Amino acid sequence: MGDSILRLENVQVSFPLPSGGVFHAVDGVSLELAEGETLGIVGESGSGKTMLALSMMGLVPKPGQVSGGTIHFHDENISQMTEMQLCGIRGDRIGMIFQDPLTSLNPVRRLGSILVEAIRRHDRVPKFIAQRRALEALKEVGIPSPEARMDAYPHELSGGLRQRIMIALALINHPSMIIADEPTTALDSTIQAQILTLLRDRCDNAAIVLITHDLGVAAELSDRIAVMYRGRIAEIGTVAQILEHPYHPYSAGLLAAAPRFDFKRPKLLPIPGSPPGAGEMLTGCAFRPRCVRAAGECKIMPELRPHDGRMVACFRPLTDS
Repeated sequence: MGDSILRLENVQVSFPLPSGGVFHAVDGVSLELAEGETLGIVGESGSGKTMLALSMMGLVPKPGQVSGGTIHFHDENISQMTEMQLCGIRGDRIGMIFQDPLTSLNPVRRLGSILVEAIRRHDRVPKFIAQRRALEALKEVGIPSPEARMDAYPHELSGGLRQRIMIALALINHPSMIIADEPTTALDSTIQAQILTLLRDRCDNAAIVLITHDLGVAAELSDRIAVMYRGRIAEIGTVAQILEHPYHPYSAGLLAAAPRFDFKRPKLLPIPGSPPGAGEMLTGCAFRPRCVRAAGECKIMPELRPHDGRMVACFRPLTDS
């Protein structure tokens, strides 16, 4: 691992509620990403994973906003940048792979045009040079008949090929960091494996923030895993720490509920209850209503603190003792 490339300190993303209150989709998240590292961020739908990723790009949808904390990328404060400054970073120094390429790619533009614009927006090169680089980018991500695909529209490609286009678009300017938001969710298992191999092989020089609800995907690509629940980090540790011996009860619940295909696997054990709603006021640990280990002390919000080489936000972690 290299030096820190990304540093979040107490980041908060807020949305106004119809009732007049405020919902914190991200509620005080602090973490760091090292150069060349892949950090997997996992959790149920609605846990705040995508909003955390969008905050790193300055893309939180209105009326939401980054209402607190700081986001530093290469020691530059992204949270204080203007839209014009952010546009100079997006697609150049930070690449993003969105969950649904069909809605992320312009449906009325040919793929070659999209790729060429991505190059020329950040690098003043002649059009024919940009076209050559775009074609090379398609070849690097394994697009068959790349010359013909340059003239194709997004809807003319399969889901797997569209996701390869998104990866090519994210990598085309050689960014130092890539944010991948559920990059394999809409793909079947065979195509998913190909995309994961492509990400691992082509993004090895870039730091990656991988957003996923799939623990298998996180295990395949990540160096560390951060588990999110209701906008906060419940636990951060290495892949081995989180998957082999989770300390937070929520991390353990996610593992117990994940399907596996081996003969030793017991039946699936769903986490009881449901995640709290956006307008639901909480006191103490947000996981407390669903946690079998909850006690009186859990009525206080636990801080994310070091514990046996990892970070855990729990008063009663699942340690060996």
